[in-house]
Amino acid sequence: MAVRSIYYALALGWAVVILVLTLLPSQALPPDPHWDFISVDSLAHAVLFGVQLLLLLYGFLRDPSVLLSRRLITIAFFSVVFFGIFVEILQGSMGLGRQADPFDALCNTIGCFFGLGIWALVPRRL
Repeated sequence: MAVRSIYYALALGWAVVILVLTLLPSQALPPDPHWDFISVDSLAHAVLFGVQLLLLLYGFLRDPSVLLSRRLITIAFFSVVFFGIFVEILQGSMGLGRQADPFDALCNTIGCFFGLGIWALVPRRL
């Protein structure tokens, strides 16, 4: 089992990065410049979770004991979406000046859709 975990090290490491960045106290965060069409925070959420899905799928692809099927891709997609929702719930419950934001959860999910789209477009001869 320990040998197989190497395939998922990037995805697990990125999950830790997401947790650290999203659960920092609000005072530790830089001010959010607001653009007219999208906020930096929204874009950051989408990128974080899109990359999370790509790294998880890449781990599945590299693991020789896993057959990467549409079903597994779907499970991975919803796992990362639920992880994004869980992070928002944690933000609201930890009392560190952060709050659960349904719009952030939506941005997390949009990022997963972008990650899925990139996965579909990139050839996997890695």
